Amino acid sequence: MQIESMYLIIAIIVSLVVGIMLYLWQRPRLSIPYILVAVGGAILSLYYILNVLFGSGRTGWP
Repeated sequence: MQIESMYLIIAIIVSLVVGIMLYLWQRPRLSIPYILVAVGGAILSLYYILNVLFGSGRTGWP
């Protein structure tokens, strides 16, 4: 599996923004582990979507 770094960086930045928004504006506040799980899942899903739509599409994932 070859990781395309540009798409990974974009996915990390967008996911961190989503995590910050969840932490600041979510009512009732989510706990830190839930926010970390949400950010981690967003990183994986956004990277996969970006790689399939714009990249080679060959991630090695099923």
